[in-house]
Amino acid sequence: MRIVAATTDEEMLHTIIGAQILGGTMDYRGFSNMKGFEQFRAACRTGDVQYSNLDYGFVEQTENLMLPDCAKEPQLEKAYRLLNLSDHEFNAIRNGSLESLGEDRARLILDKALSWAAQNYAGWDLYRHLRDELGMSNEEIGKTGFDLDEFYEDEAADSAEYEVEADYGKEL
Repeated sequence: MRIVAATTDEEMLHTIIGAQILGGTMDYRGFSNMKGFEQFRAACRTGDVQYSNLDYGFVEQTENLMLPDCAKEPQLEKAYRLLNLSDHEFNAIRNGSLESLGEDRARLILDKALSWAAQNYAGWDLYRHLRDELGMSNEEIGKTGFDLDEFYEDEAADSAEYEVEADYGKEL
């Protein structure tokens, strides 16, 4: 099956169906071309079109949704809201940024996140989580109150690219 048309106008729908019947791609009451069209035309004129009488065709009727209907459907409401956000707001949500929150609220959330990390990680694991997952520098880790100096790595070394040794992979 393929979609031939979509419309909210019943007269246009009947015109499209009529064209399909005349073209031989749709039957009405088992007939196509002019014989099927005559029967379809008669049903249209009496207001008694039965879409179930279509062969090789299917009409799906659905409610004509308008923009205010978005509030009735959570998925539509969410998509509508996201479509209409500024790029800055959308990217902040998409990337998990706290920029759009108030400073006090962002601070509270960050404090809770760091507290959670401290409860679930210790020592080296905590340091790696703060560095790798949260992207914190050694200085930032120290300023937040964590005493992890013993695990500090040279930050310049983290960003340096290492060259592969020339004899790497050769058998000894």
